[in-house]
Amino acid sequence: MKKNNKKSRLKIILAGVLVVILMLPVAPRVKTLWELNQRIGQLENQRTELEQTRQELEQELKQANSPALVEKIAREQLGMVKEGETRVFEVLP
Repeated sequence: MKKNNKKSRLKIILAGVLVVILMLPVAPRVKTLWELNQRIGQLENQRTELEQTRQELEQELKQANSPALVEKIAREQLGMVKEGETRVFEVLP
């Protein structure tokens, strides 16, 4: 019985060593795969953020091209007035 027990232990040990030896070339690839999956997740998050920013910028562009905004900027920032209007300046005492 002791011979069978020793043989089975030896088989288990040899099988374990064989598995470790076979895993050595695979380990770096598994690590690379894991890192690439992390990078994919980061890039997907970045893509989502960029898509949201693009949508916000498109909305701003639509607003910037509206005649009401153009008029508001012309009046407030450039001091322009429509024909027939008079610009009034407030003078502080």
